[in-house]
Amino acid sequence: MALALFRPRGLDHGIAKGRHPLRRASAFLGGVGAAHIVTSVVLAATGAVPTAPVLIGLDPVNYHVWQALFIVPLIFTVWVLSSGVILVLGKKGCRRSQLLAETAWAWGGPLLVAWVPALVQAAFMALGMGQEEWVTLFSEPGPWQTGYLAFYAAAAALAVRDFILVARTVHKKPWPAAVLTGTAAAALAIGAFVLFIR
Repeated sequence: MALALFRPRGLDHGIAKGRHPLRRASAFLGGVGAAHIVTSVVLAATGAVPTAPVLIGLDPVNYHVWQALFIVPLIFTVWVLSSGVILVLGKKGCRRSQLLAETAWAWGGPLLVAWVPALVQAAFMALGMGQEEWVTLFSEPGPWQTGYLAFYAAAAALAVRDFILVARTVHKKPWPAAVLTGTAAAALAIGAFVLFIR
């Protein structure tokens, strides 16, 4: 699966294939949500607070508890909304089930990449690292901070690439139109991530 995340050939991941593409897409996104729930619960249990500023007015002390409760509804809401962006800006007549299946990968794949830093933080904190040590390790420029930020940059680039490929593949749009449509859908997904997921 890791190779499929970075394969540049297109959307040949298999989620949209078969008799029930929406079931497979939902199961995939549910699994991604479950991974985020587990790390959020571990982070909450170890007393971690978000390392990035909280933008939505929740108390940072309990943020990971709220994230564990609302991450799956957020993932599915963004999935439907980003699919709607591509549907509205695309050509009429595409199969909605195929579009939803493809956008599930375009949204879920980058979420898995962006989950890795949270997994690493949860593992270190479960092994006894304190919040202060974690912040000290990543607050100064260096290889740790660069690697940490590289995961988020890779996830954002992957989201843009995959949403553009969805627009191109599903709607058979020319590249300029696919870039505009895919970028609009990716902006919605990345914006939701930046606002809510820590």
